[in-house]
Amino acid sequence: MPWATVMRAFFRSVAAMIVMSGLAGCTSISYYAQSLKGHVEIMAARQDVGELIDDPSTPGTLRARMASASAIRQFAIDELALPDNNSYRSYVNVGRDAVTWAIFAAPEFSLTPRTWCFPVFGCVPYRGYFSKRSAIETAVELQRQGLDVYDTDAG
Repeated sequence: MPWATVMRAFFRSVAAMIVMSGLAGCTSISYYAQSLKGHVEIMAARQDVGELIDDPSTPGTLRARMASASAIRQFAIDELALPDNNSYRSYVNVGRDAVTWAIFAAPEFSLTPRTWCFPVFGCVPYRGYFSKRSAIETAVELQRQGLDVYDTDAG
């Protein structure tokens, strides 16, 4: 089956899940849309680490970092018996300081976090964003609701 056909089927399935989740009130459709868009953009921009190391046009500092990461990965496999899987085999230059921004919230004077529930993934004590602006907008809205908020950009 051609790759484009597989991707179309995948996106249709995800779109159906988003619509159903939005109708069920799990979270907003726009939140799912930004999440899907951000993930797809990163996955599409991946570059193979080995190819970056071998490519003479790769800047020296990036080549050195990729070679170091590759050596560390091989050490982990050979000496620590960690699995030889696809971890750390690809690289993406996202062109910004962070890949994602996360928002955490809790009622004032409480250590019990607010949780958000998602189909398939379950409930988690944060919301992740590929857009810093969207993360800030959510943080402001949660503060308006009287919650104490921490965003990962606040450092």
